Amino acid sequence: MTILGSIEVAADKDVKAGEKTTIPSLFPIQERSKEYQLIEDIKEGAKIEVDIAKVQPFESTADATIKKGEKVSCWRLIRYPDFNDRELVASEDIKKGDKLEITYEGL
Repeated sequence: MTILGSIEVAADKDVKAGEKTTIPSLFPIQERSKEYQLIEDIKEGAKIEVDIAKVQPFESTADATIKKGEKVSCWRLIRYPDFNDRELVASEDIKKGDKLEITYEGL
């Protein structure tokens, strides 16, 4: 796996280990809008893994072709249904305000 980029964002609510949540409910719009720099090229349709600290990782598909060095918002890289609707399971307790590292890897 190739690391594409990573960013740290703050949780907007408490979630207990084992509970389900979604990206929009876990992170406020200001956090989801933060940008990071891609460290490797990615092509639209490529498989990627999204690893959010304290949450079980999940696979998605790149929703855009983005070149190394370009800035991208936290969620622009993954398919919209995975961003908006996918239920995520907390692997540890999350407290509002916790800074969670998100890492994107090419598969």
